[in-house]
Amino acid sequence: MNLLKKAFIKDYQSTHKPEVRFRYGVVAGIIGIILNLILFAGKVIVGIIGNSITVIADAINNLSDAGSSIVTVFGFKISSRPADEDHPFGHQRIEYITALIVAIIVLAIGVLLGKSSIEKIITPEDISVSVWTYVVLGGAMFVKLMQMFIYRDFAKAIDSDALMAGSQDSRNDVISTGAVLIASIIIHTTGVNIDGYMGLIVSLFIVISAIKLIKETCHPLIGEKPSPELVKKIKDKLMSYEGVEGIHDLMIHNYGATTSFVIVHVEVSASQDILVAHDLMDNIERDFKTELGIHLSIHMDPIETDNEEVATNKARCASILYELNNKLTLHDFRMVFGASHTNILFDVVVPYSEKITKAEIEKALSDAYKDEEKKYFFVISIDKDFA
Repeated sequence: MNLLKKAFIKDYQSTHKPEVRFRYGVVAGIIGIILNLILFAGKVIVGIIGNSITVIADAINNLSDAGSSIVTVFGFKISSRPADEDHPFGHQRIEYITALIVAIIVLAIGVLLGKSSIEKIITPEDISVSVWTYVVLGGAMFVKLMQMFIYRDFAKAIDSDALMAGSQDSRNDVISTGAVLIASIIIHTTGVNIDGYMGLIVSLFIVISAIKLIKETCHPLIGEKPSPELVKKIKDKLMSYEGVEGIHDLMIHNYGATTSFVIVHVEVSASQDILVAHDLMDNIERDFKTELGIHLSIHMDPIETDNEEVATNKARCASILYELNNKLTLHDFRMVFGASHTNILFDVVVPYSEKITKAEIEKALSDAYKDEEKKYFFVISIDKDFA
C-alpha cells in the first residue's frame, strides 16, 4: 500500500493536511471508478450471454459502485475547501454526507436486486454457465478484495468514514460475487436453477449491511461521543501543565477528522496571581493548536487548595457519592461559611447510563452530615459527561 501512496500521493504521511486528505480521496475514487467499470463490462457481457439475473445484478452493483466512487471524489473535493464566512468551521463534514450517500446507494441496489430475484423465482428462465463465467466472477472477487484492502488502508490513514464505507461495500461485493459464483457452479453441475434464490439471499445481505452503514454514518452528523483515545490524550496533556489542579466539563466538537473544537474548564489555585493563571491558559491553548491541531477554549476555575476544611469535606462528599454510586464524580466544590450554617456547593456528574435522581443524591449527603454539630446545606447541580 505504501508503494501506491508514494506513487500517487505527494507528502502522503502528512495526513493532517487537507490537501493530502483530498489526494487520498481522489486516488481511492479513481481506482474505484476504473476497476468497477471494468468489472461491470465483464459481468454484464457474461450475464447477458448466460441469461443470469444474478450475474447481471452483480454487474449493476459494480456500476453503482463506480457512481459511489464519483460521489466520493466529489465529496473530498468539497471537504478540502478552507473555512469561509458561511462555514467558519470548515467543510470536512461533507465526508460524512458522502459516506451517507454511498450507504443509501448500496441500500437502493440491494432493494432492486431483491425485486429482480423475486421475479426470477416466480418466472425462472434457463441459465447458461460457461468457463468465462467462472473466470470473470473469480477475477472480480480478487479485484474487489484488493479494492477493499486499499480503501480500508486509506480510510485508517486519514480517518475517513467515506472510504471506510467504500471498504465495507467492497467486502459486500466479494461476498455477493462469491454467492453468484456458488450459484453458477450448482446450476452448471446439478442443473438446479437457484439463480433467483441466491440473488434474494445476496440482496438481503446487502440491505442489512447498508442499513448498518447508514446508522454508522449518521452518528458523526448527529454528534457522537468522542473516542476514549482522544479524550485521554486531551486530559493527559492538560494535566501535564504545572499549575493545573484539575479539569472538568470537557466537550469535544468534531467537524471532521482534522478539525476539532474543544471546550474545557481548568481548575487553578485561587491563591495564584490571576495574570499568571491567565498566561498559563493562553499557553495551553496555543500548544494545543500548534501540536495537536485542536482549537481549545478554556474556562478558568479558581479553587481553594490551601484550606484544610474544604479539602476534607470535598474528599468526604466524593466518598459519599462513590458509596451511593461508584460512577458519580464531583467538581467545582466550594464552601460558604456562615454564622448559623455552612453551604456546600458542587456539581455532580451523572453518566447517561445512570438513573439516579438529584433528590436521592441530596438525601444521601444530608443523611451523612445529619449528626454534625454544625448545620450543612447542600446546593448541588446535576451535570452530564460529554466526553
